[in-house]
Amino acid sequence: MSLSVAALAGTTSLAHADPCLSLTGCLQQDAKDQLNATRDSVRNDTNNLTSGFRNSGQAARDQVRNSWNNSTQATREQLQQQRDSVTNAEKNVRDRWNNSGEETREKLQAQRDRVTNAEKNVTDRWNNAGENTRKAWKAQKDRVSSDLRDATTLPPL
Repeated sequence: MSLSVAALAGTTSLAHADPCLSLTGCLQQDAKDQLNATRDSVRNDTNNLTSGFRNSGQAARDQVRNSWNNSTQATREQLQQQRDSVTNAEKNVRDRWNNSGEETREKLQAQRDRVTNAEKNVTDRWNNAGENTRKAWKAQKDRVSSDLRDATTLPPL
């Protein structure tokens, strides 16, 4: 009897040492390994993504700063006027909303709803488009965004 208890105790300790000695232990170990691998993969992807954003943001700031530093006084004044006009346009819209009556606000809401519906339509078109069409649209969007950013962004003074 003491021999079988010792043998059983040895088997139990081996099962703890090597989880794949039992089917459930092996399945549990595989699940843990897959979970850890997925966690590591997500962590690496997140780090790469945030690093890429940080690097591209820094590159964009550097480009704007260099453009600002290399521009003439006339160009700087023109860019500041453009920035001011955008800021004033935002203020005008805010003031118009705050000073408008109920009927005007309803019209503005309707306009906003049309824009929201247009955004939904664009999203639907995007989701239904082929890969080549998406790439072409994305390239066009990137060009427009870059042009807009170049025209409206000034480095801190």
